[in-house]
Amino acid sequence: MTALFAGLTTLDVLHRLDHVPDPARKVTSTGFTMAAGGPATNAAVTYAALDALAARPSPSPAEASTPAPTKAPCGDSPTLLTALGEGPVAAFLAADLASVGVNVVDATARGGTRLPTPAGPDRAAADAGRGQARVRDTVQGAPAVSSIIEHPDGRMVASTNARLDADPALAAGRLPGSVGVVLIDGHNPSLARAALTLGVPDVGGEDPFARLEARPPHPRILDGGSWKDWLAPLLGFVDVAVVSEDFAPPLFARPHGQQVADFLRGFGITRTVRTRGERPVQYWWDGLCGEVPVREVTGASTMGAGDAFHGAFAWAIERAGDQEPERLIRFASAVAAVSVSSFGTRQWLDSPKLAKIVRGW
Repeated sequence: MTALFAGLTTLDVLHRLDHVPDPARKVTSTGFTMAAGGPATNAAVTYAALDALAARPSPSPAEASTPAPTKAPCGDSPTLLTALGEGPVAAFLAADLASVGVNVVDATARGGTRLPTPAGPDRAAADAGRGQARVRDTVQGAPAVSSIIEHPDGRMVASTNARLDADPALAAGRLPGSVGVVLIDGHNPSLARAALTLGVPDVGGEDPFARLEARPPHPRILDGGSWKDWLAPLLGFVDVAVVSEDFAPPLFARPHGQQVADFLRGFGITRTVRTRGERPVQYWWDGLCGEVPVREVTGASTMGAGDAFHGAFAWAIERAGDQEPERLIRFASAVAAVSVSSFGTRQWLDSPKLAKIVRGW
């Protein structure tokens, strides 16, 4: 079995500083990394790492303290449905994701028309026009880029955000025939719909709610980092909502957890998990509710921590089912705690602590 993740892919360029930067001065970073990022992308990378560790034989005592490179298991790799884009940056992202065991299905909508080539004196002007068009096409077809600077007081982020159109029809025939779990993030509604409706039985008749009630055999998870207006028509296809404190539905400026859970329940979502940074994780689960404490990590680098939580939650629910929410949350929180113990979004994947958590599962 495998998993399907749908959403945003970015190029993350991360710098680390040992002091708060002076905006009037050039500074030299003490750490640097560059990798594919984005909520669904980082979650897929986390899932692949956990899958690889689970497939690895238990180490001897001498090997247990030595990190081993995380590689894809022999089984099916998780699939990432995304708009990857075109050009050298997109090629880098594809290679990066392949190296960590993520299978990419690129549904970037490719458009544009070729300019005709006139003869005579207009040729030079036409060549210049084509050159400008190629520059525009390169910019429009390039993936989103996020530049992140971490420093002792926090971090600064500048991002182009999601910028590529996607066509789900381009993914037809390339998605897994069956999956154990689906996760969507808050980006690209057309790809989210394609992922959420994968495996939904065909229904006839004129009942507008029939497709919502015809659920697939696998759970479908929403990574709700923040509210997006396009989410409302898709919430009926979601089984589990894992949201942050920043997830504020319409008409709620700063909602408390119960208000969020009640709002989502109106769409048929009876399982909501709400992360709150270093504070306990809240959950509302088929009529039950509670909180699960999280472990505080000193000097944490929180970049991508929520994405790691989502990827670990998806991995765990596929294996344990949906009957033990506290166990799922404890596991995902433990994985997220490892993710914030080192700089960047990849170094932690080779941590012996992560391997120990997977063995304890």
